[in-house]
Amino acid sequence: MVSSTLPTATIGDVEQPRYVQLAGLIRGEIDGGVLQVSDRLPGEREICKRFGVSRTTVRHALEELERMGYVRPDPTRGWFVTPFVEPNALLGFTDLAGERGLDAASRVLTCLAREATLEEGDALGAPPAAKVLELERVRLLGGVPVGIQRAVAAAWLAPSLVTQDYAFDSLYRAFRADGVLPARADYDVRAGTLDAERAKLLDVPAGGSVLLIKATTWDEDGRRIEVSEGTFAGERYRFRASVAASSGRETGLR
Repeated sequence: MVSSTLPTATIGDVEQPRYVQLAGLIRGEIDGGVLQVSDRLPGEREICKRFGVSRTTVRHALEELERMGYVRPDPTRGWFVTPFVEPNALLGFTDLAGERGLDAASRVLTCLAREATLEEGDALGAPPAAKVLELERVRLLGGVPVGIQRAVAAAWLAPSLVTQDYAFDSLYRAFRADGVLPARADYDVRAGTLDAERAKLLDVPAGGSVLLIKATTWDEDGRRIEVSEGTFAGERYRFRASVAASSGRETGLR
């Protein structure tokens, strides 16, 4: 990127640490589209000079932005703007976008309340003739399509699911409104390529890389409440996960 795209501003509000103010200014340029995905930020010395802050303040600000998923370091080339990042937390797409100050919306392809199929009933542990919501959407951030997601949700547990406008409403919020609290999700993530039909929906070239994500979500009572599958443009979306040792045994990808 051209370093002049960062604003010049005075930092010194005593109500916030200086690194928080600096992180907020840089984040505003990313959210506003001035800094694009894969753009390189100016060097630390230039940021110090432009904002009148110390090297320590700059490093803390960049670390804060990295924690929030806005930037990533390259050991030899500096700091770069990342694609949208799915964090290690159970958040719906709308809530996740809100945490980053982005406007989330959807183009609804299918929204249908119906009886669960046998396969869906098995996947959700549904009673006979249970009602589900089938929902397929193109997910948008700031008006830019980042993925296509299809979900089948347990409408028999949360009847208000079928009354929402999913161009803007959140499925997780609709669950919570009925007292069904999403608590855990298992993900299966793999790489793929984009076919022509979905490339058109995402407004990207066919054959590009995508993340194919399947998920099952449980509520805090241990009930399966949603199964979903999504196709997300690799250049616009990232998925991040952590693994840890448990009971003295190593864990890893599965």
